[in-house]
Amino acid sequence: MAAISVRIRFPEGQGVLKDLQTSSSLSTLISQSFEVMKMSPDSSECTQILSGFPPKPLEIADKSASLETLGIRSGDTLIFKIGAKSAVTSLNTNGRIFGSENSSSMNQSSSTTSNQTSESKVSEKENDMASSPKQKLATVPDTASKKLKSHHDIVLKRVVVPADNSCLFTSINYSMCGQMVDSANVQFMREIIATTVAGDPVTYNEAFLGKPNHSYCSWILTKDAWGGAIEVQILAEYFQAMIVVLDTQSASLTKFGECGNYDQMLMLIYDGIHYDALCQESPIRKTIFSSNDAKALEAAREFGESQRKAHNFTDTAGFTLKCLVCGHKMKGQKEAQAHAMATKHTNFSEV
Repeated sequence: MAAISVRIRFPEGQGVLKDLQTSSSLSTLISQSFEVMKMSPDSSECTQILSGFPPKPLEIADKSASLETLGIRSGDTLIFKIGAKSAVTSLNTNGRIFGSENSSSMNQSSSTTSNQTSESKVSEKENDMASSPKQKLATVPDTASKKLKSHHDIVLKRVVVPADNSCLFTSINYSMCGQMVDSANVQFMREIIATTVAGDPVTYNEAFLGKPNHSYCSWILTKDAWGGAIEVQILAEYFQAMIVVLDTQSASLTKFGECGNYDQMLMLIYDGIHYDALCQESPIRKTIFSSNDAKALEAAREFGESQRKAHNFTDTAGFTLKCLVCGHKMKGQKEAQAHAMATKHTNFSEV
């Protein structure tokens, strides 16, 4: 018997279940899911549960069946179809909806964020380059989190995630769950991408991927593989949420999954070598937005402009780094990575 956690997706929103075991029954899963979503089982009916990729319906007739028997694993996303009589009660202040202001997981993350010190910008760069598997959680105090209040009275905050080559996946997970997640959840995202790419070799050909389809699939499953535009687009389609990436070098917003007309939106920030989550801190705290939230998008643009003016980005092709171990100077990301691989030196400073 092992503990598992799963994501749940309802028409009304999303949540996460953590108090389950492989031996837990389907009935327990459904009842806890309704509880998390603040829905009354008396007025709502679960008609179908989809799992896997592409999502396929589970056999839910036998409510006593165990999660292990049904093939439900930790990190799975379960999509619930609800009957026509579904009703949602008002959210209670202890609700655990993804991105809710008073989410217990978000409060916990906020407490951690306000009490730990930030790793420097250089540390983020050097750890991305060195592929350190033991990078500590990079959280930031309020004074270093780069909050910005726009004329819409929306305060956005950059939530720094570990610089361990999985920053894209960790940032998306944070935005979905309102908390940092373990490596199993990150690896699950890599598996989603590999499965998608392997299943469509026509679209994901060598010209598109920059390497053969099978080589890419093997590569993206490794801990050293960085994520980028291809991976963001696949995950946006899988999780059915538009993912907006704010580039601090150009202060531009790139929308992934926009053509899907999804109801929800996540926001990330990218500085040239590293992704972080971009969340709203006030007037309410949340990490998931409505996809038509024009005020949030405008606030993100203003945030990006402030970061661009402060030069909070890295020109990966033209920046110069100095190795603080041997003094060797390098230009660009490729030279720095090559030096780190050859010497095992990982302490760099931008000059």
